[in-house]
Amino acid sequence: MRIHIVTNIDNGKGLERDYRLLSSLLESWGHRVTGVHFQSPESAGGADLVIFLEVYEPRLAEGAPRRWLIPNAEWWRPEARSALDDFELVLCKTRDALSHFAPLTPRARQLGFFSEDRWDPAVPRARRFLHVPGGSDAKGTDSVLLAWERHRIPYPLTVVSSLGWPLRPRNVEFAGRVDERRLRFYQNASRFHLCPSRYEGWGHVIHEGLSAGAAVLVPDTEAMSEIDGCALRMPAAPHGVQGLVRTHAVAPEDIRDAVERCMAFTEADLRRIQEAARDAYLSERERCLASLWEVLGERPALRGGSSAGAGDSAAGAGGSAAGAGGSAAGADGSAAEARARTAAPPRIALVIPCHASTAPLVRRAVLALRAQTAAPSSFEVVVVCDGDDPGGAIRAALEPGSHAFRVEIVDSPRPRGQFPHCSHARNAGFRAARAPLIWFLDADVLLSPEAVEHALSEHDAALARGVPAVLTPVLTRVAVPPAAWIERSAAWAASGAAEGLAPLLAATPLDGGVPGVQGDRLRPGAPSSESLSDLRDGMPIVWRGLVDALGGFDEWFIGGGAEKGAFVDLLEGARRADLIDLRLLTSVRALRQPQKAAPEAFHVHIQRGRDERDRRAREIGHGARWWRTRLAAIRAALPSAITAAAPGASTGEPLPDCSPDAIEARARLVRGVRAVAAPTLRGLYGGVVVVGEAAELLAQDVAHVCGLAARATTVAGLATLPANRACGVILSGVLAGATEQERARVLDQARRIVKATGPLLVAEIEGGSGARGAATAAGDAAPAAADVRVRVERVGVSAS
Repeated sequence: MRIHIVTNIDNGKGLERDYRLLSSLLESWGHRVTGVHFQSPESAGGADLVIFLEVYEPRLAEGAPRRWLIPNAEWWRPEARSALDDFELVLCKTRDALSHFAPLTPRARQLGFFSEDRWDPAVPRARRFLHVPGGSDAKGTDSVLLAWERHRIPYPLTVVSSLGWPLRPRNVEFAGRVDERRLRFYQNASRFHLCPSRYEGWGHVIHEGLSAGAAVLVPDTEAMSEIDGCALRMPAAPHGVQGLVRTHAVAPEDIRDAVERCMAFTEADLRRIQEAARDAYLSERERCLASLWEVLGERPALRGGSSAGAGDSAAGAGGSAAGAGGSAAGADGSAAEARARTAAPPRIALVIPCHASTAPLVRRAVLALRAQTAAPSSFEVVVVCDGDDPGGAIRAALEPGSHAFRVEIVDSPRPRGQFPHCSHARNAGFRAARAPLIWFLDADVLLSPEAVEHALSEHDAALARGVPAVLTPVLTRVAVPPAAWIERSAAWAASGAAEGLAPLLAATPLDGGVPGVQGDRLRPGAPSSESLSDLRDGMPIVWRGLVDALGGFDEWFIGGGAEKGAFVDLLEGARRADLIDLRLLTSVRALRQPQKAAPEAFHVHIQRGRDERDRRAREIGHGARWWRTRLAAIRAALPSAITAAAPGASTGEPLPDCSPDAIEARARLVRGVRAVAAPTLRGLYGGVVVVGEAAELLAQDVAHVCGLAARATTVAGLATLPANRACGVILSGVLAGATEQERARVLDQARRIVKATGPLLVAEIEGGSGARGAATAAGDAAPAAADVRVRVERVGVSAS
């Protein structure tokens, strides 16, 4: 069938998204689809069906035997009632819209609609809030910002909007206009999505949030009540009338209360919310597909040979060519890009914020990394341009393509005027990094050649000791004026030779007598570290999951060192709670280059930052409520953060299958194992190791239900774990299809690491589609079984 879709096809907002989704779906069903702008000067003839999205231009439907209207009630003028008689069908996206159009025409019926599937399991989730008004001022953004400003909400919020909002509260990141890849990242990285819209004809942002498994917060109105899967509904008061509908507004106080309720959710609550959100999204999409098939009067033959069942077309979370979860170039392209980015990630990322005036210093900092003894593939460098880069000074200084290691340059517009905004830049660099370990450096720091190698070695040693550690290097300084240093190092900076750094530093005086310098603690040679009581001016190496749990760098601070100091205070608070250890890398030197002092006008902001940092440090010491909430998030994030940063974790494995069947199968497995594991493990002391099917989900479930530290690993990772250390092991589907020799080997390795009389749980999958060896079953693939049988084996391991 030849179909024309008439709308504002390039407005960059909801109509363009409606057109893109609908055209992609119809094309995947074998129809020839043409997009026609509603202001097109020429009549688009030759169509069998013309579909008008919201707008109606009669001349664009001349000669077409069939014409449909898919309206938005909030934009339909009551005086245009007579135009409804021109349509064969008026297809409403929601029941609320149907209630407004049914009295106007007998041709109205509910179609439903669908949004892109944004699910990306590769993105780590954090207790952050996201608000996406885009280019609209009707999404309740003013109430959201007032809530953060008026009630000093301490939790991080990201606002994705192309509009300029005059209110700029602390803890709020204004991302501006972002591309689809970055928006998908935000939607998956944020646990909570704030959507206090005055009205939604469909609400792509809401349904995309559901597809990402987020806890979505919407107004408690009749129009919103039909959206299933939302975590919370906020009280809303009538606001006005728009088109055929009544709009509502949510008060800042109600947003504050909803935010506090969100932060009280446990990890088990969030898992249930995620499952409910995904189920609601997939169910709504299937209902829309079934309705569209019915009104088309045919059952489409999907391209690519896939079945035409409502639950089969585009059922995968990554999207299929059917386009129900998004266009093939959008959903599939983004998923392919995400897989490519996770194919072989480095182990550690060096995040360096800078601005144009520090380009000479950051060039020297990056050139010094050429001398690193670690493999270039083991680390990446993310340089963040804090503000504008006039003339491309930073890019010209760094020459990103000339290094053996990966160098990525990220632009970070300053959200608060002309002064540097280091906290915003550090957060932008952290989000752009791919590695599970993040090393936050400054633009003026030169690392010694063994820095990366020793940092990774000491990190692995800390994990082996069972005490996760945040590391920082020994700090020294160049004892010459800024201009003299630039002149002295000019020849080396011009040549870029790795071997030129050592003789330069040997001939340069270093000052160990200024505050913050730790030159007397440097122990060159083999990798070494020692406990540290105060990070002070440190440059911490932190797991990605721990940064998320801490909320990143607080963007209330704009720079001057207070932003890093406040972050360090959070780390020291976690250390006092016995969650982590702080250690000084005594075999690694970080050398500060001299630079000009900050301008006088900036000193006021520096002092304000220091005062605020001191106030928060006192609240951490006194156990303020917000800090107790943050500690709970750290405790929840720590096991997965350690797993992600562990050397045995295979980060290059394929992403898990996220189709509805696979998600339900993994959930079934978790429930089945929990029924046996919880009574067996509850009351024990120590950690639990989980291997095999849905290992990450099982580890999180055990940690919450049993109150034990749980770690997911692979079959190969079992061999690297110390003996007689775990209180239990869960083998989930690992033995399905394994040979007798493989079974014996895996069981011996599992028994070896269990403490005396500790339980060994073996989850066996029945009814699988084929045999899988123990090595291939170690991933997080979905179980292909309908039933789960769990048996418990008590093992005795003699102490060694």
